[in-house]
Amino acid sequence: MEGEAIYSEYAILYHPGHNRVYFEASLKLSAAEFGIAASLFTVKCENIRNESMQGVDYLTFRTDGALSREDIRIISGLSFIYALFTLEEIGGRRYFYPVDLSKEDFIDESMGMILKYSGKTNEAFTRLMINVAYYTLNGRGAVRLLDPLAGKGTTLYEGLVKGHHVYGVEINDTAVNEAYHYIKRFLEEARYKYTYKHLRLSGANRSYSALRHSFTIAKGKEQAKSKDTRTIELIAGDARYANAYYKKGFFDLIVGDLPYGIQHGNVVNPQRGQARGQGQAPRTRNPMDLLKTCLPSWMEVLRPMGVIALAWNTHVLPREQMEQLFAEQGCNVICDGDYAQFAHRVDQSIVRDILVAQKR
Repeated sequence: MEGEAIYSEYAILYHPGHNRVYFEASLKLSAAEFGIAASLFTVKCENIRNESMQGVDYLTFRTDGALSREDIRIISGLSFIYALFTLEEIGGRRYFYPVDLSKEDFIDESMGMILKYSGKTNEAFTRLMINVAYYTLNGRGAVRLLDPLAGKGTTLYEGLVKGHHVYGVEINDTAVNEAYHYIKRFLEEARYKYTYKHLRLSGANRSYSALRHSFTIAKGKEQAKSKDTRTIELIAGDARYANAYYKKGFFDLIVGDLPYGIQHGNVVNPQRGQARGQGQAPRTRNPMDLLKTCLPSWMEVLRPMGVIALAWNTHVLPREQMEQLFAEQGCNVICDGDYAQFAHRVDQSIVRDILVAQKR
């Protein structure tokens, strides 16, 4: 009828490995990630829900028109997607029609999956955090992303797959050295074109010492010639000095997983006790000490309107205290709608949530 809205219905099939990671929580997380991404669609989305059909879980939604290629490109990069279908009901039956996805990975997605180690943040959850931060920023094109607690580089690998320039800071020299060798080996075996350089950094009166590993990567010879490259950089150093390693407002996004357990214990005042390289300083499970020390430096290297997304254990730091801390640092914390749906249980001692804030 004239003037009547024309709706299209779609279903996203969850990746077969996704639900095994977070069980029931994954369905809620996926819907929240989709809702944030869908705010950038060219069509209006509604009735977003998890629906089980013939024993298989799908995320279904309805739009007021057909998805554009840009909309499909956004959907193709979601952390949980395996396939996309249009739905049509004929004679009381629903029919599925596959939609071609539009993945534009800069580097093979296996980069973030191969390296395994105790305490590693799951790749799917890392992709979700990057997507949430990126689409909160109204993501368009490549950005510069910092993980100030980079570990062995999971956030960097997932960000590089997305085509971003990625940078990390990690205080554990051994972890950085292992990540450096892994990146080099991966690029060589996959035959990407790259250049590498390293630089020793030091502060006045030996206030800090750090080692920067920097790779500039191209998919092939033609891309290298045309300077179509991406950077992956990892600094073995103290995250308190991010504003000494990088210039003011250098980053568009900060994404990381704060310490919340034994494997994620953060160093508190690493210069107290042993000198760097001569042993481990005391560790704590409470990220408040780390944030109070490091957050001013992190915020200085984040550009105005840049977005920070950090995961943490609410058992050791209540959300209210996190929000207050970021507000004091000049951020608008986003905590309504889909942004309020990220809390989920990892185990008996860990309930993980994501705080998303935008620098004023």
